[in-house]
Amino acid sequence: MRVNKKYILLLAISLIGAIAFQQCVEPFTPEIKKYSNLLVIDGTLTDELGKQVITVSRTSSYNDDEYIAENGCTITVMDDQGNIYPYVGKGNGKYEAEFYRGDLEYGRAYMLRVISNDGEVFESNYETLMPAPRIDSVTAVYGSKVTVELPDGLNGYQFFVNASDPSGNTRYYRWSMEETWEYRAPYRVSYMWNGTLHDFSFADDRSRCWKTAEIPGIYTGTTRNFSKNVLRNIKLNYVSTLTERLKWRYSLLVREYALSVEAYEFWSGLEEQTQETGGLYESQPYMVKGNITCMSNPNEAVLGFFSASGVTKKRIFVDPPPEDVNDLECPGDTISIFNPLLSYPESSYPVYLFEEKGSGIMVTAERRCFDCLERDGTNIEPDFWKD
Repeated sequence: MRVNKKYILLLAISLIGAIAFQQCVEPFTPEIKKYSNLLVIDGTLTDELGKQVITVSRTSSYNDDEYIAENGCTITVMDDQGNIYPYVGKGNGKYEAEFYRGDLEYGRAYMLRVISNDGEVFESNYETLMPAPRIDSVTAVYGSKVTVELPDGLNGYQFFVNASDPSGNTRYYRWSMEETWEYRAPYRVSYMWNGTLHDFSFADDRSRCWKTAEIPGIYTGTTRNFSKNVLRNIKLNYVSTLTERLKWRYSLLVREYALSVEAYEFWSGLEEQTQETGGLYESQPYMVKGNITCMSNPNEAVLGFFSASGVTKKRIFVDPPPEDVNDLECPGDTISIFNPLLSYPESSYPVYLFEEKGSGIMVTAERRCFDCLERDGTNIEPDFWKD
């Protein structure tokens, strides 16, 4: 749970109301010093075996979006049968624990304890691990989305989730998402210059890569006011043609969590406060209270929520849209007497080149235009990928 400016604002119990009555509109930056340097604990214990992660950080000031990792903590999860599961620090505020068969049981309650590096002790309430119902379906609709910045509309895919629980055990839901997209390098390298010109090709395929990223945002839903335990066409993320992610092939993995009432109130409150509004002061920010308390100092505020939840997953693929999609720009740089290879400094090595349509004319460009790994992806096709 990275804490940004909007999240800092929602923690304030109230803002200075007199601002609304000022006749002159002037730039204003609220000072919310009270909510700086607070501990932020983010963790969901799921029913998945293997590594699980707890993240601990500190809030920055309103004027600073910096992520402040809290390293050096002692973190354990305990269940209601007296078992203790220690977490190991991995740097950047992340802590990992390995869970095995028999550690995670439905109906068993778990709680989190964090001892910060200044010695304060924080504990969550006990949360009961519940199974999550299967996701009915994930769908995608291509169309135009109107925004304040683009009143004429922006084309792209809107994703939706459909969920239900015939057993009636789950009334409160949260979804998180992970996206994977294929991208390509537009040029194939034929030569390489590093002070000497060589025939050259990569030992492996660098023309086609994949990249995976978590999608930010909070998505919740509930059926508590419905006669049937069914949710239909709940909006998830939107991917526009302004990004290269839709150029070749795109996949979305949706995870569904079963929440307790308390967990739902926390996440839905946070979702409401972090949604975009027409103006900063249109809605009154308020403190979204979690289930974690500082046991060593009850007056010490702490942010976050520890959940125990089953998780189910469903993946969807979409093909490139019918309209043009933004792609990596790779203008070529022709080698000539006016632009000789000898003019390229050593700091630019290796310089990759290709021959322009058998003409003998060599052209170079940025390395990422030849080598897709230069764009932080992988050229190993994911196991789940479907062409």
